[in-house]
Formats: sequence, C-alpha cells, structure tokens
Amino acid sequence: MPATRPKVYSSIYPYIDAANFKNAHKGKVVLVTGAGRGIGQQIALHFALAGAGTIILLDLAVANLTETIKLCEEHGSQPLPFACNVSRQKQVDSVFDEIFSKVRDIDILVNVAGVCNAKPILLETYATIWRDIEVNLGGVIQTTMKVLPRMKARGSGCIINMASRAGTITLPYLASYGVSKAGVIKFTESVQKDLDTDGLGDKIQIYALHPGAVQTDLSRRSMDPEVAAAYPKFVANRPKWVKNFNTSVDLAAAVCVALATGRVKNSMRGRYLDCEHDLEAFTTDEAEKEILSGNLHTLEVNFLGGLPNDGGSSSNLFTFKE
Repeated sequence: MPATRPKVYSSIYPYIDAANFKNAHKGKVVLVTGAGRGIGQQIALHFALAGAGTIILLDLAVANLTETIKLCEEHGSQPLPFACNVSRQKQVDSVFDEIFSKVRDIDILVNVAGVCNAKPILLETYATIWRDIEVNLGGVIQTTMKVLPRMKARGSGCIINMASRAGTITLPYLASYGVSKAGVIKFTESVQKDLDTDGLGDKIQIYALHPGAVQTDLSRRSMDPEVAAAYPKFVANRPKWVKNFNTSVDLAAAVCVALATGRVKNSMRGRYLDCEHDLEAFTTDEAEKEILSGNLHTLEVNFLGGLPNDGGSSSNLFTFKE
C-alpha cells in the first residue's frame, strides 16, 4: 500500500478554492491558448481572480474570445486577444512578435488548445492523424519555444500543458489523440529534465495536467457519420461513455492557478498530474520522497522480471557543467 493516497474530487475543493489564491498572481502576465470557451476560458477567469495583470488570450478567431474578454475585464485583468492557429509556425511567429511588442514578458503559459479526431485507425488518414499531432503536440512545442528563452533570461516562469488520460492508457479509436497527448507528457518531462540539468529547476517549472473527464463541446460533438455507419455499437454505447464525464469544467482552472504558485514544484515539476487528485497531498515531504524514489507520474516502460531500463542509470552522465 502506498504511503500517500490522494483524495479524488470532481469539482473545486477547499484547498484550491479561488479565495485562497486572491492576488497570488498579482500583476503577472499569463497566456492561455484555446481561451475562447470551456476549460481555456475558465483558466483565464481563474487567473483573473488570482490577480493576474494581463491575460493574453489565443484562439482561432478573436470573435471566439468575446465572452472571455468580458470575464477578464470584470475581474480586473487586462485581456489581450489574438487570433492564432498554434499548429502553424508562421502564425505563431507573427503573433508572438506582436505579443512581445506589447508586454515585457510572459510569466505563465497554459497550453489548452486541442483537437480530438476519435476515429478507428482504418478510417484515419495520415492527414487526420497528423492534424491531432500538429495541434495538440506541435502547438505546445511552438509556444513553449517562444516563452522559454525569456523565462530562462529572467530566471522564473511556469508552463502548464493540457494532457489527457489518453496519453497514459491505451484506448480504442484514439490513436492520433493518444499519441499526441503522450507526446505532450514526454515533452514536458524532457524539457524539465533539461532545465533541472542546467540548474534552473527551482526557477522554471513545467507540468502536464489532465483536466479531468469534462463535458466540453469536444466531448459532446456529434459522431463522424463515417464512424457511425461503420461502428453502430460505438454509436449506441457513446452516450453511456459521455455520461461518465462528470468533472466540473473549472476544476482544472483552479488547479492551474495553484500549480503556478510553485507549491508542488519539488515533487511534481516535469510530471503528469490528474486534476481530480487532491493537490494538497503532493505538498508533503512524504509524498515528495515517494514520488521521486518511485519515479511516479511519468511515462516509462516496465520489463518482465523487473529487468532494468539501463537508459535511466546513465542519465546522470548528461551534464554540461564543469
């Protein structure tokens, strides 16, 4: 039995209540992708509640951001909206040039923008598979590469990447989505490892966060007619599956605000979290010891008979310090 077993919540609980984080991010500049609705909109709102000075909002069209802009303004934050497809490098380059002409820097980046194709592999094409990867993983890589050099120069920063359980378990009909989200988790681990190796882990933290089973427009959307025709049982069972999506849309938002304070940076930086797991449980010395010694909350391969994955034993050799 593990020493620490976090409680599980489907909605905001006392430890991460917004009242506990009033002015926790006072004056900070926060950027949220996919901010037009759902989880992204709630994240923007909760950082406004936590006192963020400027909240940069990205979505495919500025018109999508009308409601989010209003919410930020109502709670005292200045919204800066931009239209941007985070999978397109030229758009990202252009938008970030404009962003950095308006703000000194970005303190917190939250990558929410995502798509989910949800098709059996034999109904997929290379183009549909690659679209999930370009948006879900490529968008994370591109925005991270834009903010990280400035975070390093400043000596502080936080990046939170929306991941998914689909990146940690294998489900049917989610090959492209699962691959993209597993990539997000591993990219998060790898970037943090680089930062830790360079002695920056205490200053800059990156997290991969599963936002819970939330009923968003993405999960509620109509099934692809081609899939429905080929897999009638899938159609019949889908409502039962979606019915299990009972995590509140604002839970991940409250967790993001708490993560960005650095409260669990010693135990969880570079790792994958499920927003339904009690964040307070990760703040104890016992939890930190258990997580680090067991390399928990990471993607890894376990071998028959406990055979070692020898790559792990050589990782300490990779350092550029004298």
